[in-house]
Formats: sequence, C-alpha cells, structure tokens
Amino acid sequence: MSDKRKLIVVWPYRFRDFDWQRFELEFLSEHLEVHVHELIDALTPEFAAAYANQSDSVRVTRFSSLKQWRSEFKKVSKDAIVFSHVRPTDFQLVRVCRTISRSTTLVVGFVVGGAVVPSSSDGGKLRVLVTYLKNIYHFGRRNLLRFCLPKLVVGGGSESCLLIKRDFPRASKMVLANSSDYSQFLRRNRDKVIEENAAVYLDTGFPGFPRDELLTGKSEKISAENWYPNLSKFFSQVENSLNMRVDIAVHPKHVGRDHGAFFGDRRSLSGQTDSMVAARELVIATNSTAISYAISYNKPLILVWSDLIESGIDPRKRSFILNFSLATGATIFNIDRQYSEQEIRAALVIDHEKYASYKQKYLTSRTDNKPNYQVILEEIVNAQD
Repeated sequence: MSDKRKLIVVWPYRFRDFDWQRFELEFLSEHLEVHVHELIDALTPEFAAAYANQSDSVRVTRFSSLKQWRSEFKKVSKDAIVFSHVRPTDFQLVRVCRTISRSTTLVVGFVVGGAVVPSSSDGGKLRVLVTYLKNIYHFGRRNLLRFCLPKLVVGGGSESCLLIKRDFPRASKMVLANSSDYSQFLRRNRDKVIEENAAVYLDTGFPGFPRDELLTGKSEKISAENWYPNLSKFFSQVENSLNMRVDIAVHPKHVGRDHGAFFGDRRSLSGQTDSMVAARELVIATNSTAISYAISYNKPLILVWSDLIESGIDPRKRSFILNFSLATGATIFNIDRQYSEQEIRAALVIDHEKYASYKQKYLTSRTDNKPNYQVILEEIVNAQD
C-alpha cells in the first residue's frame, strides 16, 4: 500500500491518456496516489460515441451506475483530495456533487476553459435586461447550491476568474493558475523546436465525426459533403500562395479514427497539437481551445467558415468563430470563395496587442510562469500539511 495521500479525480466524460497529460497527473502522481473515477457510463452513456479512445491505465476506474460509484467513493475518499470536474447542472449531477462535498475531503473545482465563448446578439435595452436577469439567476443559483460546491476553485485567465465569481459562493477561494494548454506551453522545452515550412489545421472533428451534439440531441446543421471538399480547396490555395503544406492536428476525441476520407493525402497527426503549432509557421482553425497554442507561440492565425456558417444556419458556431476573430484579430476566410495570394499573405500579420489581451483573459492568471502542477502542489497540496 502506498503511504501517499490519495488524489481522486472525478470525471464525468470519457477519460483518455490525453486527459492524464493535460491535467499533469504524471507530475502530481510523484507526490500523490492518483485515482480517476470516470462516470460517463453512469451519467451520459449516449455521449460515449463521441470518443474514439480511452485510457487503459489501471488508475482509471469506470462506473456503470452512480450507486456503484458512491459505494466505492465512500470507501476511498477519507482524507483524500478530490478534483471534481462535475458541475451541478441538473438534479442527478447535484446529487453527485453532494456526495463529493459530504466526504471528509478537500474538494477542488476547475474553471480553466482557455477559449472565448458565444455571445448574445441582443443589444440595447434588451441586452441590459437579459444581463440583469442573468445576474439574479446566478446569485440565486450559487447560493442555493453552495452546499455542494467546492471551497477551492482553480482558475486560469481573468474571464475564468469572473466565471468563478459568478458561479461559486463568496466563501469559495480562488487558486490562480493557467489554462491546460498554456500550462503545457510553459513546460515545453522550446530550444528543441525544429521549425517546419508548413501550416497546421486544428481539427475539431466537425462535421465528420460524432461530437458534443450527442449531449443535446441536436443534429449537425452542416454535412461533410458541404464542408470538406471546399476546405481542401482552401488548403490548396494556402499551399500555393505561401509555398507551404497544410498538416492536420487530429482532435484528441478522434485519435484512432480514419481521417483520410476528409483530408485525403494530407498528413493527419495525433497527440502532437502542441508540438505541431510550435513548429509550424501558420495556424488555421474554426473554433478550438487549441487556438491558445497559436497565441502562446506567437503564430499567425487565420479562421475559416463557409457560406452556411456565415449565413447563420448554426448561430452558435458562427458566434464562436466571430468571437475568436474579435479576440485575436485573426481574419476569417470563407472556404466557398477564392482568395488571392495577396489576401492570404495580408492575413499573416499578428495583432500583438490582441494576443496579449487574449493571454491575460483566457490563458493565465499568473505572472511567475509556474505550470499548473507546481501551483497545485504549492498552494493546495502542501498548504494542507
């Protein structure tokens, strides 16, 4: 038996080796006995189809029912630290959070999104009214649910800190940290990066693979046939204009799936998004938290959409892409149109002021360049000793 203190990670989705790495559990496991409790099969089994892979680590336990999980959690949670990634958004999840909060443990929540969010298109007095009503709602909600919310919450970026203040009681203490992507950037040895004359497309699996729409039951508004052929033509425009190839960074959910039908002979690489962005001269994206790597490594960024997205057939996706453009200064290209070499080259100019603002808002609340595992060890784990 290990004499280390237990760390239990309660995860409501499919847990992958990618998650082990992004939460820096390999570093924390040097000091803590790490256990992962995966609850997707008990909470949202229909969402499992969005994942092509899962961790085979013996430290990950999967539960098919909440009854089974509660029994195990009560056995192992005494004197443990719990990292809870469960938010009380419905009655079942409230019960899960209550089970966690009632244990004799230190419970830590996380709000480190690292990306912009869609915004309302309402303006004027209506927007003021909506904001007022939302403030009332969140005030009531955080106080009503305070019995099951963590007393410590890790946040990265000023926008995440605002969300913590909105969603958690005043008694909850904030631990200032970084987004997961930015923390990985801080840990990278940039002296070993070998530059390549290439661009990278940050694939999200849209619209070829099952994605988060499985949770809402909504169908994808744009088909693969309406997206990939013209996306490939746009990549060819970039390649011909800039004399560089375009590689594909596979989304972590879809590692193991065949991307050839969508991207043809272009290289599709898995588990290398950070290193690909670090080495490439240009980043292409729709909406992705991995855009944070473009900001971190100070790489030119261009965004893409189509006639259907621009027309508003999917308002949420349109809003995401627009907000990424506003926040970063990146130009949006419509893949259903043709562009000159001059137009593409003009989009490679970086708005350094907006990049700096993006970093402060969405990527980090630190000034000391400490990665998240170091912050957690110093300000949470060792602070309890």
